[in-house]
Amino acid sequence: MPQLRQDLVTGRWVAIATERAKRPSSFSRSAVVSVQPSAQCPFCLGRESMTPPEVMAYRQPETQPNTPGWELRVVPNLFPAFGPANQEPVQSHVGPYLTMTGVGVHEVLISSPEHQQDIAELSLVQVEKIVRAYVDRYNAHRENPAIQYLLIINNHGKEAGASLEHPHSQLFGIPMVPPNVQEELEGVRRYHVEKGRCVYCDILATEQKTGERVIAENDHFLVYAPFASRTPFEASILPKWHASHFEAMTDDQRKSFARALKELTARLYRGLNDPPFNFYIHTAPNHSGADLDYHWHLEVLPKLAIAAGFELGSGIMINVVTPESAAEFLRNVDISAAPTAAASPALH
Repeated sequence: MPQLRQDLVTGRWVAIATERAKRPSSFSRSAVVSVQPSAQCPFCLGRESMTPPEVMAYRQPETQPNTPGWELRVVPNLFPAFGPANQEPVQSHVGPYLTMTGVGVHEVLISSPEHQQDIAELSLVQVEKIVRAYVDRYNAHRENPAIQYLLIINNHGKEAGASLEHPHSQLFGIPMVPPNVQEELEGVRRYHVEKGRCVYCDILATEQKTGERVIAENDHFLVYAPFASRTPFEASILPKWHASHFEAMTDDQRKSFARALKELTARLYRGLNDPPFNFYIHTAPNHSGADLDYHWHLEVLPKLAIAAGFELGSGIMINVVTPESAAEFLRNVDISAAPTAAASPALH
C-alpha cells in the first residue's frame, strides 16, 4: 500500500508509492558516447579571456591571474541572476504587489581544468580544494550588509539545468532568506518548543540506530536517504555536531565533508551510470548568530523522475523508490571498481 511520510523538519508530506516502484537498478542510464571538449568551452585551460576576470583562484606558484596555471578558478557569472552587491536592496509596491531590487552576487566556481571529470572522478585532494573554495567564497561575502543569504548549488547534467559541460558550481548571494531555508528554520524552532531537543540530533540518532537509510558515514558526517525523500535516490550529508554555519568548519571537518561528498557522488556515478542531479547547501543566514538547533547540510536530488500534475497541483511529491531500498542499493555500490561502461560527461 502507498505510504504518506512527513518530513520531520519542514512538515512537508511526500507519497512513497511502493506499488509503482521499479527496482533501483532500473534507474541506471544507458552509456553514451563520450564528448570531447569543444573549442568554445570558456572554462577550459587557456581560455581564461573568455570569462570575466577571476575573483579568486588556486594557482601554481608564479602564475598570473587570468592565465593558465590554475587548479580551481572563480569568476563572476557572465549572465548574473543577481547584482551588483554594492547597493542596498530597495523595496517598493506596484499596487498590492511587493518588489525588491535584485542586488547580490552570482559567481561560478570552476572545479578544475579537467573538462570531463566531476567530483565523483576527481582526486580527493581536488575535491578538498572545491570545498575550501566554497568556504572561502562564503567568507568573502558573509559580511556584506546587502546579502542576507548565500547559496552554493551544483547542476549536474542537462536535465538538471546545466548549460555547460565543464564541471562547475555556482554561488548566489541574495538580499533575502529563501523560503525553503526559512521553512527549515521555523521547523527547527517548532520542534524545540514541542520536544525540547534538536531535530537534527534526533534524526542523526534515529538513522544511526536503524541503519536502514544510511549510505555512508565518517567521523564528522552522516550520508543518508531522508525518511521522507522527495525523489528517487535523494540523499543528504548532515554534520554530526551542532553546526549552524557551513563556513565555520575546521580543516579536519572540511576534509571529512569532501570525503563524504566524493563518496556520495561516486556511488551515484557508479551505481546509476552518472545520473543528472542537483545539490545545494543549506546554511544559516549570513547575519544570524549560532543557532545550536540548526545543522547546515547538503541535499542531493537526482533527476530520475518528473514532477507532473499531481505534484505541481498538490505540493506533495510522489517517490516511486523507498528511501530504504535506495540507501541499500547505494551502500552496496563498489566505488573502488572502474565503471562498467563510459558515460558521457554530463552538463553542469
